[in-house]
Amino acid sequence: MNPKAVRTETYPHHHLGENCPCADTSGTVVATRRVPGFQVVENHYPAGLELTGHRHEHAYLSYVLAGPYAETYGNSNTVICAPRVLRYLPPAQTHANVFDEGSHCLIVEVEAEALKRVEEHTKALDRPGEILGIASTWLAQRLYHEFRQGDGLALVSLEGILLEMLAEGARHSGADRVAVIPRWLHIARDYLEANFLRQVSLAEIAAAAGVHRVHLSREFRRYFSTTVGEFLRRKRIEHACQLVSTTQIALAEIAMTCGFSDQSHFSATFRRQIGLTPAKYRQTAR
Repeated sequence: MNPKAVRTETYPHHHLGENCPCADTSGTVVATRRVPGFQVVENHYPAGLELTGHRHEHAYLSYVLAGPYAETYGNSNTVICAPRVLRYLPPAQTHANVFDEGSHCLIVEVEAEALKRVEEHTKALDRPGEILGIASTWLAQRLYHEFRQGDGLALVSLEGILLEMLAEGARHSGADRVAVIPRWLHIARDYLEANFLRQVSLAEIAAAAGVHRVHLSREFRRYFSTTVGEFLRRKRIEHACQLVSTTQIALAEIAMTCGFSDQSHFSATFRRQIGLTPAKYRQTAR
């Protein structure tokens, strides 16, 4: 999987002239912060909330802190917006939301001025999709950390992080967009998400999805641009990022928790994926 890619989902794009309300974010605002070109809002959505088809004037980035929710585009295509996933919604895209369990999100309104800087170089951000990879996850975590700081210097950091997040999405080439991901492949990925810290075999994952392991291996790489093994490795590094940045757990213990044979192997893999050693990453996060 290209760590600097948006997995786009092909859905109908509704325009402002259609009979569909233009709305601000709903839910309960916890905090908000204005950054040049952006409005950042921390929001709680209560369990059971349903938002019928609506659209926003501006583009949106959303990062789920806790509690998944469903988002539907057009008449039937629905995706689950899961925790620790960064998603992009283009301006004027009609969508509906269902918050069965309640959600805690960081929402970023991207004003036309900021979006134009990216659109001058690419049209990759013209569809809703998930901004994939460790880089986007790390940036979203840093965004929330700086958002909670509440000082003048945080505003400068926020602007830089937000522009980097847009750049991560814009680097997608857009050459291999796919339509709806097969349901069985969603099941396989969900199984990996739930079991990435233990040793799992390709046969076990394929059995959970109800397909042959050869078919799983081929289609997983086709849709997600990565092998199953590399996906597991990156999930472990993402989890390690969270432990390194938010706890005082020794790095050797984190290495073992995340399935690495020793701290040396963990540090080398971490640096290759993130660009920093675990120790430097912990220092930077603080």
